[in-house]
Amino acid sequence: MSRAGGLTRVRLHGNPGTIAGRRLGGLHSLETHRLRKTGFKLLKRVAFPPPSVVLAELCGILAGDGHVGIYQTSVATNSATDMEHAVYVKSLFEKLFKLPASLTIRKKQKACAVVVSSKEVGRFLVSKGMVQGNKIRGGLQMPRWIRQRKSYETAFVKGLFDTDGCVYVDAHRIRGRTYKNIGMAFTNRCLPLLADFRSSLERQCLHPTQKTKYAVFLRREKDIQRYFAVVGSSNPKHLRKVADYFSLKGGVA
Repeated sequence: MSRAGGLTRVRLHGNPGTIAGRRLGGLHSLETHRLRKTGFKLLKRVAFPPPSVVLAELCGILAGDGHVGIYQTSVATNSATDMEHAVYVKSLFEKLFKLPASLTIRKKQKACAVVVSSKEVGRFLVSKGMVQGNKIRGGLQMPRWIRQRKSYETAFVKGLFDTDGCVYVDAHRIRGRTYKNIGMAFTNRCLPLLADFRSSLERQCLHPTQKTKYAVFLRREKDIQRYFAVVGSSNPKHLRKVADYFSLKGGVA
């Protein structure tokens, strides 16, 4: 009886002592789980990208508006002003890890989030210097592998400013005339990361100032022009504001 049953099992599921047999048995098991709706899920296959400018930029984005959890990695932003950048972030995740990323919009909150559901992606990012959970308590700073190559450091700073930075125009009146001055501000409550950001700008021959504990500024027009020429931006919101300012420079309101 037992021998007959064993032979029948081999015919159905293959010989468990061979690779082909184990594969057949595994496929049969997956089909059984599907039919019985057990909720069993396969671990998603993840590509683990080598160090690159693209990975460094994504790490900068995550250091700004991102969160690395155990099961999900996400980037949240303003749906009214940064939707184009959110679509770009989605493409970065998919390009690097070969996994689908979701983009959800919360209209009432004017927010959107790019989410990758993968435990392995979170583990990989932690191995590359990202902090799992609270970035401030974890003392997040620029990862060492990024510091070691200038192109990686520049890409990280770009991702960081694109999410946590802003370009603004100050207007002030002198003797009845209105003058406008452009500025850049980067705000972050993670002090080691803020210090890294400022040091990186200085290595780019820029002149950042820090009048408050949690913010770094660029105020010189030449510095801002150099920043966007050397570091650049993947956030159309910043690019448009800078282009509009310099195209109208010298105008009087």
